[in-house]
Amino acid sequence: MRTIYLVLLAGLAVGIQPATAKGKQVRYVGLHPVPKADGGGICYIEGPHVHIFAANKLEYRDHGNQHYFVGDPVAYGYDGPRHAYKGHHPIHVHAVVGDDQEDVEFCYLDGPHFHSFTPPPAIKAEFVVADDAYFYVAEPPPVYVEARPAMIKVNAVYTPMVYTRPVIEVEPPSGWIGVRFSAPAVVVVEDRPPPPVVVVAPRVRAGVEVHVPVPTLRVDIGIGGGFGVGGGGGGHKHKKWKHR
Repeated sequence: MRTIYLVLLAGLAVGIQPATAKGKQVRYVGLHPVPKADGGGICYIEGPHVHIFAANKLEYRDHGNQHYFVGDPVAYGYDGPRHAYKGHHPIHVHAVVGDDQEDVEFCYLDGPHFHSFTPPPAIKAEFVVADDAYFYVAEPPPVYVEARPAMIKVNAVYTPMVYTRPVIEVEPPSGWIGVRFSAPAVVVVEDRPPPPVVVVAPRVRAGVEVHVPVPTLRVDIGIGGGFGVGGGGGGHKHKKWKHR
């Protein structure tokens, strides 16, 4: 009887284990998408909270010990207030989530996209509003430039997504970051053998003689002697490059 009782007790213990046994708790702050494997849609919790699914490195930034979503929530079904942006721009995370931990991150989405917030009043001068969309026109910090090659890969995530994007038909304003930091052209270098060397003989017209000087060889033997090649009796002097 004691053995049966212990087996039943162990079974009950397994049944009442907390959800953290299925996966590691991950901290989030602000609204963000939920992976399809975990139900999909949007989590609308604005304050700090936890889930048991991970955050990817392209659409999230670390805000303290929490993950903050910097992508386009409309692509995942968000149906709340939305504001249009075009191109890369900073996100003042502390202003969005409402805490005192100053944190400025960047959104690296190239084209028109949405966010649930507008730039805070302190930095609205860094944007120009045209066709109801925000264009970032200020000088980005060096950290933006350094992270750009890795972070622009986020655009490959959104390219195949089908959803209603902002329609922006105006020309970008002067100083827009999308012009100053446009994507570099891709240069394809093919591995081809060098082209053959073509020797063109001099053209000779009737009654005209062509004289081609024959190189002369001079060998000096003795102290300070050298080897020289000349054309028409003269020697060539070769300059030496100095490595500084």
